[in-house]
Amino acid sequence: MHLSQTNGPALYYYGYDVKKSIEHLSKAGFKYCDVSFFSCFKKGSIYFSDEYTKVIDDYKEAMKRYNVTPVQAHEPAGNSVGDDNGEYYMKKTPRSIEMAAKIGCKSITLHPGTANQYVMSKDEFVEANIRVLKKLIPYAEEYGIELLLENIGFINTVQNAGWHVATAQDLIDIVDVINHPLVAVNWDVGHAHCNGLNEYDEMTKLGSRLRGIHVHDNLGFRHFESNGVTLQGDMHTIPLFCNLDFDAVMKALIDSKYEGTMNFEVDAPQRVLPFIEGRSDLLDTAIDIRLTTDMLVYKVGKLLLEKYNVFED
Repeated sequence: MHLSQTNGPALYYYGYDVKKSIEHLSKAGFKYCDVSFFSCFKKGSIYFSDEYTKVIDDYKEAMKRYNVTPVQAHEPAGNSVGDDNGEYYMKKTPRSIEMAAKIGCKSITLHPGTANQYVMSKDEFVEANIRVLKKLIPYAEEYGIELLLENIGFINTVQNAGWHVATAQDLIDIVDVINHPLVAVNWDVGHAHCNGLNEYDEMTKLGSRLRGIHVHDNLGFRHFESNGVTLQGDMHTIPLFCNLDFDAVMKALIDSKYEGTMNFEVDAPQRVLPFIEGRSDLLDTAIDIRLTTDMLVYKVGKLLLEKYNVFED
């Protein structure tokens, strides 16, 4: 199994210079990467202009230069079911599907959407997300790329009320109704841990639907109150630094015959750049901290895979 990491945090540190983000991952040891569009599609950006193909060219050039292979991608932030009925979302995600495919990604991860103005029932949620995915299937077919729905819901919280996609069964309830070979699942082990779920049971239940993963760590099922809102400890930190059961994750990947990469989505430390705001003289130090973090992520990933004799360089 190969190791990959999202280039999302690196983009943030290098002013969204995609070439530098790929060079960064290469320096950290990664030969495979998850291409992040999550925070890229902003009004007025090149991603919305006729010059968006330049971003594709920049990625392909950097991938070739630094010997990095794209394996999956992440759609732009947005709500596919929101107050505008997903109109703005549909301006972003179809283009990101095209870009991911042309860069060379085999799949792109999608977040489910929910209504902003009221709490959706489970049936409403499932029906709404099935409608959205069906709208996106023609783009997946045109460009030959898989659409992977991610578990991002949290059980029994005020903040996330109405997001009915926390468990493997929640995902199955959507993707099995669609029943399309290009619609499957990206399992986020950190989100599952926030819900106190058994990683092995959930991941093996997905079976062949499991086509991508987001790997990171946190302190598990934790609630804390902030101004009357219940929050979750979705920390996105380095594996083995907290208490997620990575033995269970590894056994599940092996037993389910998972064919993707051990794909990290380690964002932490997220507060370094805001901390040095106004001090450009400290930017190089901040970048070095990010690089050191990603080098450590690679080393931890290699340790996990070597323990189970599945590491591929």
